[in-house]
Amino acid sequence: MSKNIIWKMGWLNWLLVTIMLGLVAYAFWGGLGNLVVRWDKQEEYSHGYMLPFLTLYFIWLKKNEIIQSKFSPSWLGFFMAIPALIVFLIGEVSALYILIHYSFIFLLIAGAYSIMGWPAFKPVLVPLLLLVFAIPIPYFLEAILSAELQLLSSQLGVAFIRLCSIPVYLEGNTIDLGSYKLQIVEACSGLRYLFPLMGLGFICAYLFNAAFWKRALVFLTTIPITLLMNSFRIGMIGVLVDNWGIEMAEGFLHDFEGWIIFMACMVLLFVEMFFLTKIGKESSRPFSKVFG
Repeated sequence: MSKNIIWKMGWLNWLLVTIMLGLVAYAFWGGLGNLVVRWDKQEEYSHGYMLPFLTLYFIWLKKNEIIQSKFSPSWLGFFMAIPALIVFLIGEVSALYILIHYSFIFLLIAGAYSIMGWPAFKPVLVPLLLLVFAIPIPYFLEAILSAELQLLSSQLGVAFIRLCSIPVYLEGNTIDLGSYKLQIVEACSGLRYLFPLMGLGFICAYLFNAAFWKRALVFLTTIPITLLMNSFRIGMIGVLVDNWGIEMAEGFLHDFEGWIIFMACMVLLFVEMFFLTKIGKESSRPFSKVFG
């Protein structure tokens, strides 16, 4: 941390920060432990390990802007912390960890605002919001979303297989190719792509120096991109299985196809941003200046 930032905040503010972080760590220890467990056990959320470090990195990139800003501690941050603590207590009593997780982020935001004030806090707001994408959704919502995505991905995947002139029958989440049957299990719903890609889309939108509607579009299109590419993956596996056997849907090749599709989703995001730079005020600037 720059000495200028330390000097501007003052020793009293740093003492308050240290005390606040200690109390928050003690109070939220159980809830944050549950968060790490889900990162570890569910591949859909394994990207959560990276996001706190990315948040710190993006704040570090803004250090010069923070140094040049006026620090004006505000009581508004203290009052913002009150609803965060109420949500935390509700989460503790009801064992709803998602409430504890969101209250932790909101408490960080409230604490930073109370110490820094709006001018200095503004550059760190979006990096702190990035932490939202590290929070898993409740199990029951995950099950509902997974079931819906399974069915939709199966339908679109079968449509792709039929475009390749291969006779196929869909029954629920089972793709019947005649000689082979493919079961579209929960792991193939696309959630393993959706949550990491939404986090990546948020980062891309943050780094995309363009109009707000373009940034919003980049983030929102991560959902249809994930759905379509996952459906394409399922359809492609069906085509490969029909031509070369069930081995095409198993083991290393199956996992490798998943990595290829995720990388393809990332490429589509960058292609989308490239074409968006050709529209409006950004059209006169090179892509390297608009993004990054």
